[in-house]
Amino acid sequence: MSLQVMTVRGPIQPEVMGFTSMHEHILSNVAIFRDRIQRMGLLPAALPLRAEEKLSLHNRSTLRHAMILSWDNLSLDDEDVMTAEVADFKTAGGSTILEVSAPGIRTAPADVLALRRISEHTGVHVVASTGLYAEDTWPDRYRSMTLQGYIDFLREEIEHGIGETGILPGHIKVAYEDKSEPMETYLRAAACVSRESGLSLQVHVGLFRPNDEVRATVLRTLYDSACLPARTVICHVENWLGSLSTSQLVMNPQAIPCDLTLHKEALDRGFTLCFTCFGAEWDQEPLGLSHRPDWFILAGLLALLREGYGEQIVLGHDVFTKLCTRRGGGEGYTRIPGFVIPTLRDCGVPEADLRRLTIENPARLLAF
Repeated sequence: MSLQVMTVRGPIQPEVMGFTSMHEHILSNVAIFRDRIQRMGLLPAALPLRAEEKLSLHNRSTLRHAMILSWDNLSLDDEDVMTAEVADFKTAGGSTILEVSAPGIRTAPADVLALRRISEHTGVHVVASTGLYAEDTWPDRYRSMTLQGYIDFLREEIEHGIGETGILPGHIKVAYEDKSEPMETYLRAAACVSRESGLSLQVHVGLFRPNDEVRATVLRTLYDSACLPARTVICHVENWLGSLSTSQLVMNPQAIPCDLTLHKEALDRGFTLCFTCFGAEWDQEPLGLSHRPDWFILAGLLALLREGYGEQIVLGHDVFTKLCTRRGGGEGYTRIPGFVIPTLRDCGVPEADLRRLTIENPARLLAF
């Protein structure tokens, strides 16, 4: 039986996927980001704008430096707008999007039905994900599940569809933000179901997770769970390059970090890495952190390509706020085809590697 890729419109052959972004959100709500800051006591009493304010030209600059201040900015909730955003991806040369929203940031299973409508309207293949986002976003029914309970949940969606939609997922999602017993249990379950089903697994690793914790908890748990490293993607690995502390860079601009130690450890174990957030403007200025510009991410990516890791790397924009969208003044889903690939080509990256990053590696990972 030939391999297939499961999209929201049904199975396709991997050969027709074309240019693929491997980490995107089309319909989602990440209000949890503001909730976390509030719980940590880091949200000042006096704020420059009201939480109810919608993203506008007037407040866009403020939100670039503190994206959590507007509930509206944290929600991708307009189907017509997101249809236009996905259409822009196709115009830029894109063909397939892996949509990695899951319960916790996917507002309802009905969002998956909307993904199908968006795919039908634009002609872009969309692969939906089963799984769960970070533990602090889980609906109550998932909080006390056993290992077998998580396995049964994933199997049910893979076999019968996401929620009541009847739409089959083509991928499994895990989001690791904090070490906990339920999180590690779910991670083991996802590794087990990925292995038995053939679906690839993608693990989101949070922005502030230290590399030693990632090494000791995420990678070790995956490995000890007999995951298939060749079917497992670790995303947001641009964070592993190092923290861009504004004050340290101002005082010592030559101290720009580019630590590839953890990348190489994961790659040498057989995992695939996903570099994300291309075109992102947002930063954590109130926390003293500058944003990671595209050239910084590309420097780490290029170094790994030069060391021969091109068969284990994929790319994604990670559009997750209105600020990221073209209609919100950002780059949307166009930065990789429009800037990242041309820049890598200008830097001497062979066409074979560019095809691997955007076509061959995604097709291998999503085919089962």
